[in-house]
Amino acid sequence: MHGAEQRVDNCEQQLEFFRKQWLDREQELITVIQEETKRTEEKEEAGYRSPTWSIRRALQKINKATRLEGEAVMSAPPFFQSAGRGDLKFWGEEDGPTVVVWESLSKSEQRQWSEKMG
Repeated sequence: MHGAEQRVDNCEQQLEFFRKQWLDREQELITVIQEETKRTEEKEEAGYRSPTWSIRRALQKINKATRLEGEAVMSAPPFFQSAGRGDLKFWGEEDGPTVVVWESLSKSEQRQWSEKMG
């Protein structure tokens, strides 16, 4: 698969994954996606660019990570067992080896993460 085909496949995988993870909480998911979309647009307007799924997969393998910290609920790849950002849990448990997408975190989330890691 190349370019656009891969992105469509990723989107379809992500949609199906969300349906399973947020079962019976559809309205909550809609609200979260609306808020996350606004946040993502603001970060992108400020120059932020999210790492590709290939980069995140490579980081996952290198670090034997099971968790992703950062990004937005709709851009976090489902190949992580858990994902979240700050106090927002996307899915899964909140422990285990973690890939942190530092630039995607707010200043307060960066402070929280730094304090958590000691």
